[in-house]
Order: sequence, then C-alpha cells, then structure tokens
Amino acid sequence: MFDANYFRTVLPRDVEAAGGSPVVELLLVGGHAHRVRSVVDVADGRVTFEAYQMRGELTHNRPRYGQTADASNETFRVVVACESIVAIVLDPAPAQTTRIRPGFA
Repeated sequence: MFDANYFRTVLPRDVEAAGGSPVVELLLVGGHAHRVRSVVDVADGRVTFEAYQMRGELTHNRPRYGQTADASNETFRVVVACESIVAIVLDPAPAQTTRIRPGFA
C-alpha cells in the first residue's frame, strides 16, 4: 500500500534511480491512469499530483516526470486517496524522437 512516506521519500529516489526523468504512470483502482508530471502536496491519506493530459492526439507523446509543459492546458491537478492507488509504473525508456509508422522507409 502506498502512503505519504512513499511520495515524500521513496518516489524521488525511484525517479533518480530510473535516470531522473522517467515516464511515471499512476494506476487507480477504478482503472484510470494518470501520467504524473510532479507531486504537488502530500498529506496523510491523500496526495496531489500535477498530471499530463492523455488525449487521443497525444498518445504518441511520452511526457516525463518533471518535464515542463509546453502549454498550460497540457496539465491538470488531481487529488488522489492513497488507498485508491493500485500501482506506480516508472518507465526509464528514452523518449521516442520519431513516430513509428507501418510501411516502407
């Protein structure tokens, strides 16, 4: 189970261990997922994140933890109860610089 201590101490260490700017996804009990830009506030039982929009046209983008957003409408704040968090996924894979398309080059 995730708690306030995890977000204050363990997550920053995990981010550094993953190279400093991994893709961080927060998976919730109801099936929702959020790509986390930063942790804004931590309290007992809840955590406030700044998350990236995950619209259809942005599916090929893989915004990183701590990365600056190009526009203010690309992020939003979300408050999550710690007991609703199922998993936190840290993906240190390098950013994709070109879009992969089927066919011949």
